[in-house]
Amino acid sequence: MLIISRIKFLLITIISLIIFLYLPNFTFQKVSAQFIDSPEITALNASFNNPQIYSFVESGFNYTQQLYGKPRIPVKKVNLNLNTTALTSLDNANQGEFTIYLSRKSSEYAFHGQLAHEIFHLLNAQLLDCYAEGLATFFAEKMLTRNNLNWSGWEQYFKQGSEPFYGLSYFMMKEVSETAGATNISRFLDFVVYNNSSKQWMHIDIDGWLSSMSDDVKIEVEKVINKNITQLQQVTKSNNQMYTCLEPS
Repeated sequence: MLIISRIKFLLITIISLIIFLYLPNFTFQKVSAQFIDSPEITALNASFNNPQIYSFVESGFNYTQQLYGKPRIPVKKVNLNLNTTALTSLDNANQGEFTIYLSRKSSEYAFHGQLAHEIFHLLNAQLLDCYAEGLATFFAEKMLTRNNLNWSGWEQYFKQGSEPFYGLSYFMMKEVSETAGATNISRFLDFVVYNNSSKQWMHIDIDGWLSSMSDDVKIEVEKVINKNITQLQQVTKSNNQMYTCLEPS
């Protein structure tokens, strides 16, 4: 009996040791499977056919999801093209195909900031809203800083009053983000509604988002919005009428 008991004890010890050694590896494999898939990237303009640009798009797309959640429409393919105006278009919702148009070449200073701004719009290319534009520009700052690229030129550009719609919305949403905190701002794009029955364009339900946070944080965020929104609405009405820019009720 003593020999049998010793054998059982030895077997239990060996099994416990095996579980201890291999269970961490099993857990790590489960976590690693959660990485975000990168979309296929195609350069429609030869100047954008560059592995470093592709890598910037992939890392930016992953980073913006980490900050603001999954895209409204799964992004499977991203085309890069040159255009007189920078924008992001939804080409085929069923196939998840988008095109990022840029007005700057990769050799120009403004290229990476412009590209980062448009990467944000992959999360919802139907969103035409002053709050979303400001958040896209703030994301561009975060993306450039993360990659050790210079943002000071953009900062100075906006402080000088150049492109006031983008400058005013950027400074407002930077302060809004810092006041609201990471958890609240990560839910920002959940509060979108269609502009009308055509369901072509969308805007932020700013009251819905504000109502989702605690009262003390909501009060402080409203203060930031209210000190900026009147001037931003005036600029939007004058030069950027395609964008919705609602003040909190």
